[in-house]
Formats: sequence, C-alpha cells, structure tokens
Amino acid sequence: MRMIFLVLIFHSYIFTKQSLLNDRPYVSRLLTMELDSRMTCLYETLEKGMILILDYSPMLGTNPIALRLTSPSGQFSDWAEGDDDVYMNHNVSENGDYEICLTTRRPLKVVLSIHFYEPDAMKKSMDNYFKANQIEDHLETAADTIVERVQSISRSIRTYNKASVRDEAMQLSNSYYIKTYVLIFCFTNILVAVTQVAIIHRMFYVDPKRLRV
Repeated sequence: MRMIFLVLIFHSYIFTKQSLLNDRPYVSRLLTMELDSRMTCLYETLEKGMILILDYSPMLGTNPIALRLTSPSGQFSDWAEGDDDVYMNHNVSENGDYEICLTTRRPLKVVLSIHFYEPDAMKKSMDNYFKANQIEDHLETAADTIVERVQSISRSIRTYNKASVRDEAMQLSNSYYIKTYVLIFCFTNILVAVTQVAIIHRMFYVDPKRLRV
C-alpha cells in the first residue's frame, strides 16, 4: 500500500480554498491525482465536531472506484463504492490524523474533493462578523449559502479539469493518427521508389549470355 501525505503528493495538483471568517476555517481542497491499481492513502488532520465531506470521481469516463475513511483510533468506515462519483459525509468524533484511502482497478487519473469545517465555530464567527457590520438576519441561511457556494466552486473546477483532460485526450488521439499517416506515407514512398529503381534497372539490364559477337 502506498502512502501519500498532502504536503508531498506525487503527480498531483492541489487547489485549496479557505474561509477567513474564523481561526478554524472552512477548508476545501481539490486534488487531481494519477493513481495506479493499488490502494492509495493520504491524511488530513481534523478536530472533533467538524463535518468532513469527501467527493471522489474519475477525471474522464467511468471506472469502478472506492473510498474509505479511518479514524485516528483505527476505526474503519464502510467502503463507499461507485463507477462515476463516490460521496461520503462524516461527523468527526476524534482529534488527530484521519486516513483517506482510495482504490481503483486500473491506473487512472482521479479527482478528490475534501471539505471540512466546524459548524458551531463558523456560525459564531459569522454571528460576530454580522453584528460588527449591523447584519443580524438569516445567519443560518447565510452560513449554508457560503458552504454551498464553496462546494459549487469546487465542482466547477473539477468539471473544468475534466473538460481539459478530454481536450488533451482528443489532441493526443489526433496526434497519434497524424503520426501514423506520416509513417505510412513515408513507408509507401520508400517502397514505390525501390520498386521504380528495380523496374528501371530491369529495363536497361543486358544479359551477357545473350550477347553475340
């Protein structure tokens, strides 16, 4: 099993969004990784009372994938499985490093979205912020709206990454056909040239045995 730490992820791209409303911010990470067929695990430090949301999907197309969460004390969650998109919502009950394990049946480029926040701390910070700015109405609605918008941004970025990969795959496919055509064209020209030389040589060839003095 291969272990990957968030600060040292190999062949991956990370986008992190943090809320500035409190000391324990809402954190949203978007990771793009190239996985092989083995289990790949990474760690996220969480605190009791947080809400953790995981969203795991292939970058392109569909493929059987699975996701599992392990607490610092070693308690395993059930495997969340799917072919296109795997989702997990977890109420954090322990302080420490949680293990997030991903599996795929073949080498695959995937996207993992990680969101975690403290509802009470976020609401309290937003309450203080709104009071300081003389805004007191609809605090819960505002908090939910912010969370939904951050998640929407993450989904938009993931969709953009998928589109970029599709374009890249199309370019690679077109490049393959162009290279194949060039190779066939060159081989055909060489074959025609050799054939022409052989025909011309045969036309002007004189058999010494047939010469008469």
